[in-house]
Amino acid sequence: MRDCTAHGSLRASLAASQPGFGRRALLAAAPSAALAGAPAAAQDYPTRPIRILVGFTAGGSADIMARDIGQQLSTAWGQPVVVENRSGANGTIATQAMIGAPPDGYTLLMTVSSHVTNPRLYPGVDYDPVRDVSPVTLVASSPLVILAHPRFAAGDMKAAIEAARAKPGTVTYSSPGTGSVQHLSMELMNGLAGIGMVHVPYRGGANALTDLLSGQVQLSILSIVQALPLIRQGQVKALAVTTPARAASLPEVPTLEEAGVQGYDSSLWFALLAPPRTPAPIVHRLNGEVTRMLHTPEMRTRLTAQGADPIGGTEEELAAFLRAEDAKWAEVIRRANVRPE
Repeated sequence: MRDCTAHGSLRASLAASQPGFGRRALLAAAPSAALAGAPAAAQDYPTRPIRILVGFTAGGSADIMARDIGQQLSTAWGQPVVVENRSGANGTIATQAMIGAPPDGYTLLMTVSSHVTNPRLYPGVDYDPVRDVSPVTLVASSPLVILAHPRFAAGDMKAAIEAARAKPGTVTYSSPGTGSVQHLSMELMNGLAGIGMVHVPYRGGANALTDLLSGQVQLSILSIVQALPLIRQGQVKALAVTTPARAASLPEVPTLEEAGVQGYDSSLWFALLAPPRTPAPIVHRLNGEVTRMLHTPEMRTRLTAQGADPIGGTEEELAAFLRAEDAKWAEVIRRANVRPE
């Protein structure tokens, strides 16, 4: 039935891709790099090509968003913007590369929700997701959706929660892997609702979905883009979305909070970061331009097609958001004793 995920330790892959990795080693050279590379003033920036690192393969949501933003920045500023995919180790290879880059605004990172959970989950990942970056802006967020097999007796999320409460250990759900945002989102629900749905991890969302469709598990939690065609075709039942507001693409599906899970909020989010100690005027210029473009009709259309909502906002708002996410998921990981297999 199950194809268990096998993350294991990330130390070997990180070390192989970037000798001498580690937060303290990477930050040791940052002051001299800042003096050597930072432009004299924000108005001089940029004077040469910018690169945006992405910790995942080409074609995924983070990659598409990075390329869209890069194209818009290049048009606005007249400088090339190159997207560089450094996939592997759940995004941490690209993150470590960004942290160690000169803090001059010419290396950025498009990251996702796992940015704050990776250091809590994997040996050898020792960056601080808040202190070791310069936040630029929160780009977008996308709800997750909890799905049920059509034969699952519970017709809505309230009934599914009651079934799990009445018979602990009998309701199963699949996710793309242990420690994934999908897995942690369900553990957040378990904790807030006081229930114990049983996690069945897989290697990726496609495998998790296959066993839901075959009835091997009763529930699954996936991205809204991946789930939407199957919902429309009636192959699965959509029970709830994970954000505080209903999803624009699934307005008929209630939120978990509407299903009685008070205070619930989880999403797959995307953020743009710069290396630690990047000069504030450069970060502010990046923030202003990216936030402006996120709310153009073109970018709204492109993000909506991926099931995401544009956000934007200030550097300070992103910093506060990262702190809140770090605290929230640290507690979930501790309480549920999440350990990658």
